[in-house]
Amino acid sequence: MKGPLAIVGYMGSGKSTVGRIVAEELGWRFIDLDEAVAERAGLSIPEIFEASGEPQFRNLERRELLEALDGPRESVVACGGGVVIDPRNRARLVEVPTVFLWEDTDVLYRRTRGPGRPLRGVNFEDFSRRYAERLPYYLEVAALQIEPSSRPPRRVADEILEWIRGE
Repeated sequence: MKGPLAIVGYMGSGKSTVGRIVAEELGWRFIDLDEAVAERAGLSIPEIFEASGEPQFRNLERRELLEALDGPRESVVACGGGVVIDPRNRARLVEVPTVFLWEDTDVLYRRTRGPGRPLRGVNFEDFSRRYAERLPYYLEVAALQIEPSSRPPRRVADEILEWIRGE
């Protein structure tokens, strides 16, 4: 299978951690979409949200997504949790091999309480609602769904690698 490979999932699902392992194993370039947006904007994700709002962030995110997916084929792209909100992004994601890391809401909520997370101050009910709203979109774009559960990131990456290699 040729890339680029996209990894989607809600915040805290392990997209960046698993994506880095997959890219390293394949010798491919790794792109963290949130990091690419922050680098281009010269601001952290929370700073972009605060200074310009979510619509501007989503515009930047879309531009970086298209650039990443239209770039070198041998790339692994860890997408931001909200990338699937935009139907144009979903249309592009279904054109490339896309993996959805599906995780329990309680687990995701615990993982996202740290500093630097845009939804850190969001209560559990709002967090769960956002995830439920995005879930159908993740499923729409995914060619492969994986539930990491309590497995180490390396084991999740191995499952993706087996899929890529057709094993």
